[in-house]
Amino acid sequence: MTTEQLLLITGQLNERRKKVEADIQSILNELEEIGTYENVDDVEDLAQLETLNDADRALLKRLQDEKRAIEKALAKIKEGTYGKCSDGSEIPFEKLQADPLYEC
Repeated sequence: MTTEQLLLITGQLNERRKKVEADIQSILNELEEIGTYENVDDVEDLAQLETLNDADRALLKRLQDEKRAIEKALAKIKEGTYGKCSDGSEIPFEKLQADPLYEC
């Protein structure tokens, strides 16, 4: 992979990481906001709140997993192992450009 290609992928990964971090912070803020139960008037509201919390927590976990994968890919770029399978074969640049987190 060329230096220019690695710079392009690094830029994609950094932009994606910024978006994921912003989404994580937004969910954390929302969970903190609604976690007070101040606006719960009845059992139905409580049930809706619990469902929302579960959905937010599932999304938060997915985003945190994605952030870890992005950081792993960026570390591989620094190490010089990005874009390579465990058997040493190269992943086509087009595949990595479409999905920078792709692994063999």
